[in-house]
Amino acid sequence: MSEISLWLDNYDDIYSDFDSRHFLKRRISEDFLHELRLSKKYKRERVTDLLLFMPAENRKESSETVIINGLKNFFGNQLRISSDKYRVKRNNGITALVAGFITMVINSYLGFFGLHSLPLFTIKILLEPCAWFLLWLGFDFLFYDLRELKREKDLFGEFSELNIHFETS
Repeated sequence: MSEISLWLDNYDDIYSDFDSRHFLKRRISEDFLHELRLSKKYKRERVTDLLLFMPAENRKESSETVIINGLKNFFGNQLRISSDKYRVKRNNGITALVAGFITMVINSYLGFFGLHSLPLFTIKILLEPCAWFLLWLGFDFLFYDLRELKREKDLFGEFSELNIHFETS
């Protein structure tokens, strides 16, 4: 069990400078997310706590409760989004592999039985690169693209379970 500690000057450091809405609806800053990711990158163990340090004169407990709930909602939403992306990419990879395999079987069948006519021979010529393309695309989805999406899904899964606390610096 471990923690991530970040120093903030004020609550606005958490949010995008371009979003002027209330804390509950504001977009989380890319800089804040980048710092969270960097801090997590160097922690081998599971992170359980996020400590946000601020000067005493800038702290307001009523705002902190709203901000903590907003951060938890944001991390939960990002987890759902990244889980959906992961599932879609995995399903697309499996679909491409199955379609490539079926196309390869059809191509082999035409090669074995149907080379007696020009239209069937032409279809065989067209199916061969299509089958290879679908197989490679499916493997690419499953072995390369899925790895990065899994990392993101796991990261937001861990962030969604964080105990977030504000502390006086």
